[in-house]
Amino acid sequence: NQSSLSGVFALAAVITLACGLEAQAPPASADSHPVVESYYKMAPGKADEWLELYRTQHLPVLKQRQREGRILQIVIYRPFLHQGEPAWDFKVILAYLDFAALGDRTHFDAIERRLYPDWDAHQRAERHRWEITVKHWDDLMVAMPAD
Repeated sequence: NQSSLSGVFALAAVITLACGLEAQAPPASADSHPVVESYYKMAPGKADEWLELYRTQHLPVLKQRQREGRILQIVIYRPFLHQGEPAWDFKVILAYLDFAALGDRTHFDAIERRLYPDWDAHQRAERHRWEITVKHWDDLMVAMPAD
């Protein structure tokens, strides 16, 4: 599925960008942490199925990283009132400790392998989650002083 692959490539691009930005992070307030906002639009009627797959196949890895202090906050939003484009069904906001924690794909993969001993079943479930994802994009941000 074209959109599934583009979602995977988009996430890979954000992680790659984060790795490259660690040494050249933009000026931000001293207590600023990198934040990723991930937006997901599902195929019609698939939002609840997608959320269940996200909660069972992806969120446990993020929560483990949060327990380790690499992710500071995880928030999932569903629109209450959506007023236009771009349309999305879920927004996931992840606040990371720093750019090193954001870009550490090796650590993410190790947790994923440890949490899902039936690797083939996990991969099938993740593939299906991306198959029912019509559109996905990420925004990488840091807080800036208001003055």
